[in-house]
Amino acid sequence: MESEHPHADIHWREDGQPLSRAFDDVYFSRESGLEETRHVFLQHNQLAERWAGLAAGERFTIGETGFGTGLNFLAAWQLWREAAPDGAQLHFISVEKYPLRAADLCRALALWPALQSLSAQLLEAYPPLLAAGVHRLQFPQVTLTLVIGEASEGFAALRLGDDSRDRQVNAWFLDGFAPSKNPAMWTDALFRNIAALSAEGATFATFTCAGLVRRGLREAGFTLEKVPGFGRKREMLRGRLAALTAPPVSTTPWHLPEHLSGHHTPSPNPNTEPKPEPEPRNRVIAVIGAGIAGATTARALAERGYSVMVFERGAAPGNGGSGNRQGILYAKLSHRPGPNGDFNLHALLFALRYYPRLCPQLFHACGLLQLAQGHKEETLQAQLREWLAPLDADALAQPVDPAGASALAGIPLPFAGLYFPRSGWLEPANVCAALLHHDNIQLHCHTSIEQLRQNDAGWQLQGSASAHYRADAVVICCAESSPGFSQSSELPLIPIRGQVSIAEATESSSQLRMAVCGDGYVAPPWRGRQSFGATFKLRQTGTDLREVEQRENLEMLAQLMPQAADEFGSQTLSGRAALRAATPDYLPMSGPLPDWASLRGTYSFLRRNRKALIPERCQYPAGLFALCGLGSRGFTYAPLAAEVLASWISGEYMPVTETLARALHPARFAIRDLGKNRQR
Repeated sequence: MESEHPHADIHWREDGQPLSRAFDDVYFSRESGLEETRHVFLQHNQLAERWAGLAAGERFTIGETGFGTGLNFLAAWQLWREAAPDGAQLHFISVEKYPLRAADLCRALALWPALQSLSAQLLEAYPPLLAAGVHRLQFPQVTLTLVIGEASEGFAALRLGDDSRDRQVNAWFLDGFAPSKNPAMWTDALFRNIAALSAEGATFATFTCAGLVRRGLREAGFTLEKVPGFGRKREMLRGRLAALTAPPVSTTPWHLPEHLSGHHTPSPNPNTEPKPEPEPRNRVIAVIGAGIAGATTARALAERGYSVMVFERGAAPGNGGSGNRQGILYAKLSHRPGPNGDFNLHALLFALRYYPRLCPQLFHACGLLQLAQGHKEETLQAQLREWLAPLDADALAQPVDPAGASALAGIPLPFAGLYFPRSGWLEPANVCAALLHHDNIQLHCHTSIEQLRQNDAGWQLQGSASAHYRADAVVICCAESSPGFSQSSELPLIPIRGQVSIAEATESSSQLRMAVCGDGYVAPPWRGRQSFGATFKLRQTGTDLREVEQRENLEMLAQLMPQAADEFGSQTLSGRAALRAATPDYLPMSGPLPDWASLRGTYSFLRRNRKALIPERCQYPAGLFALCGLGSRGFTYAPLAAEVLASWISGEYMPVTETLARALHPARFAIRDLGKNRQR
């Protein structure tokens, strides 16, 4: 992220229109920005006609340079609602280096009252921190993937390296500030990435006829046509991708199955849209586990139209680690760039949009305080405050001193910290059940899956009591039990025992208004009781309730709320112990499972040179995936990890960067072992 100018620097003119100070250029036409968008991008990509011919369940993807005020997105969304058939899906991808602050976005969109109902939805979903990377915003039948960063790098970050999968964009809106004002955006690398993401027959439209744009598009393989521009602009460009050329393999494709499911099959006729695979509702996907990993995965797939069977060995969803009475929604932010910090931040941002959308009654957005308990945490939060300062991030996190923390919490607190106004706590088991309540989901409780077998018909699942089930794909989401199948036995999961204590709320403890985290956590009162804890016992697998861990939780609480700890200590506490599963690098695993022997054989040369480029792909059993290793932040991590998993299955662009998709991949540890010449 550009730390000096992370947001658009807007000058508001006397006529109420926004102008970029950095580029000395307007965001839309002085005559009529909305009409210009309709003329340049909607009409000259022939979107109304193309959308009218879509089939139910078909997906259409638009790529855009320069999100700006979101006007193009909203205009396309409005036309989509008018022209596209029910059940079709629009995926709009836009890259923006200098995003507008929420207040500026609201002011700009107020200029278009005809788009008010859509603008309100965009503003509600707009990220409270516009961090670099991929932000996925979901609306009815429409997905917006907003990439914050330089245009060429942003599009490159969406490329997994599989040519058939990467080529999904059906139409391009080449917008942004004029080449004369912003030549740094219109580079050869940008045009190469646009071509690499273009489906066969993809079209483009742009307001400019500048020479560098014409040359870049022509060299990238597009045909060009000059047509009348809008208003005072005499000419504009439109065209179509004329030829597909496969980009060279630049990184070892260990993460890519040979045949990726869900991608579009290229059409032999370049003047028609690519033909989609069979509709999702004709495919059955089995999800093993009904905790938060399985519930979010099943819901993400069901919303895409798949028929989903969920198998839970317990009596109800959230039977294991997802069954605590109260669950805290928080993440450990980091000022350092890297996979762990990036995923923590983007997972939290996604979760803060996810739960209010899908189960608002079960998400208690009362706020959360993350206290700087101890010197190490004080140092980390001081660095975070410096990092957050220029990012206009108060809607996500605000630094508070002890007095401010106490005033927010409603009780005296001894530490400074970070206040997350949109966060809070959830009802875990109820959330799992609510997510699984969908017409496309069948829940099978008291059903343990013992074995998985692949044959020509797909996957056979052998359950308890000799029950058998068939599915086209399988997703393993059973926490510490995930390595229990032969196909997943090499997943390096670490079991962690955690015990939560539950006390009757007292008069003083009932004053707590929000969730508080430090070395442990304490939740606000709910139905007369409060949860606090939790212990962290690495590699312990017992789930019995232990008095010694009740005392540990009270000792933890005494550092945060001494009076409550004294009062709770005089009670007979109840509680719950369950297992969580973490990975060696503390990032979850989400993606396809390889044939482990094939992976080691194909990439054996990495033992001699871990940086070697090996262009071959190893074997992956078709339709086998896993989502596990969520650790102690399952309710924060699961929604985004499930969206990653669903994107692997459906063939959509990832909701994270290619770097993060690899960092979450279940095969990453096996590849690292090869690079270190380590035997597993």
